[in-house]
Amino acid sequence: MPYTDAWKFLAGLGLFLYGMGQLEMVLKTVSGRSLKLFLKRNTQNLFKSIVGSAIITGIVQSSSVVSLIVLAFVESGIITFRNAMGVILGTNLGTTLDSWIVASIGFKLDIDSYALSIIAITSICMFFFQKRKKLYNLFAVFFALGILFLGLGYMKDGAMELVKGVDLKSYSAYGTFVFVIIGFIITTIIQSSSATVAITLTAIYSGVLDFPSAAAMVIGSEIGTSIKLLLLGSKGSADKKRVAYGNFYYNIFTAAIAYIFMHWIIYVIEQYIGIQDHLIGLVFFQTTINTLSIVLFVPFLNIFSKWLEKRFQSEHDRHNSYISDNLPVLPVIAIDALRNEVHQLLNKSRKFSRQLLNFEAPANQGLFDNLKALAQTPVNIEEEYYKLKQTEGDILEYHTLILENNPGKQDSNLMQLYVNAGRQSVYAAKAIKDIAHNLKEFNASANEILFGQCQLIQDEWMAFEAVLKTILESVKKEDLSVLVQQSYNDALLLEEQHRKKVMTQLKAGELNEIDASTVLNVYRAMFSCKKSLLSAIGNLDSEAVLQQPYNL
Repeated sequence: MPYTDAWKFLAGLGLFLYGMGQLEMVLKTVSGRSLKLFLKRNTQNLFKSIVGSAIITGIVQSSSVVSLIVLAFVESGIITFRNAMGVILGTNLGTTLDSWIVASIGFKLDIDSYALSIIAITSICMFFFQKRKKLYNLFAVFFALGILFLGLGYMKDGAMELVKGVDLKSYSAYGTFVFVIIGFIITTIIQSSSATVAITLTAIYSGVLDFPSAAAMVIGSEIGTSIKLLLLGSKGSADKKRVAYGNFYYNIFTAAIAYIFMHWIIYVIEQYIGIQDHLIGLVFFQTTINTLSIVLFVPFLNIFSKWLEKRFQSEHDRHNSYISDNLPVLPVIAIDALRNEVHQLLNKSRKFSRQLLNFEAPANQGLFDNLKALAQTPVNIEEEYYKLKQTEGDILEYHTLILENNPGKQDSNLMQLYVNAGRQSVYAAKAIKDIAHNLKEFNASANEILFGQCQLIQDEWMAFEAVLKTILESVKKEDLSVLVQQSYNDALLLEEQHRKKVMTQLKAGELNEIDASTVLNVYRAMFSCKKSLLSAIGNLDSEAVLQQPYNL
């Protein structure tokens, strides 16, 4: 077996995958917002979900892209989980469009000459139109297609020679199921069912595979393409897992149905429909099994969705938040429970801020404590902040459940203040999260003024924490509003002092314009955090101000 032909086939596969990737990237860039808006508008019922996702997947030629957008939609509550499953059904059908193009054009024309001319013209045009984005993207689409078809040509030529040294038909002795496994492995590795189908079409065209063996490879690719989404969704929220595993189970269902009825479907395609061209026949087979699986699966979609919801019920999203389970919903006892949950969120937000500002450990730790601190896992900022946001979301959901039990107007107003306090607690955490990278830069800076900001910020925050502790331990409610207002005035005065000091350092040349702007932004964020925390405390104890929102 000549090595040149093997490398030519692999080079063709590489170019095909590169072309697919470039086409996907350009189409996402060109139609990113419109694609999402189209999906949003066309996923509000099951039928629209299936048809809309099939159309979009056919255009962008990536079921993964559409599926990932749908995961984000499910997370944000834009579409229901049931309609998300409709999208999954449609994406499998949409991916067959590329197979039809490859089978009907890629093997019917002298694609090498067409591909080279397309690549030559579009690459030159891309060079001259780099600043004209619309034209550049248009040429980029055709450039990607040219690369894709050039790779297909190399694969075809390489396979024609490889067939002389490789006898895949020998695997037929093990039955067609071995080709299902081959299709699954190839698709799992390259994560493109379209590429696997292109390889399979090449094998049929070159005489390496017969129709049933090629059909079995296509069946295997149906499962392999779901592995990427399964890995991406397996560690997310419950809904994310439901979509990812739903896609995986559905593709197994499709593969099982297709394999069971494979020989009958092939018989119908050849004898009743009269398609004798195995290239077109294979693509028709792929389209048929995906259409058939949708028809068979839709009547059981509600049952399947409910099963998935039960299957992942033990890993409810509240495990990603701090709110308690099984809270009461009767207003007479639920109001205090709501306040307690918001108060815990406030404390978690304060802890989050302390962790980012590096105050969790006392300064006088011993050797053992320092070694223990080194062994601890660093704070995952995004993950911890996500938990805070998820907690707020769960509090909002809990608040909605209480309102369904018709609390009085006074209780409703009081609960709204508690909900506002939760929002302000998350605002406070976000303010610190947004400057965490600036504090790290200060700590690593060679500029002594910037380096000194870290210790200054820590000292000021410890003083502010002491003030918060005094406020929270205040016994007399009438004293609380006075303490909160005084603390706010002090924070505002301190922020103004920092602003004047930074401006003085800027004029003296001790800080450049960028550093000065960064320091001012950091202190402004610190002030916003303090203001939000004080407002949250004020709203949590709003009985002292006749149940009116506490605004600073």
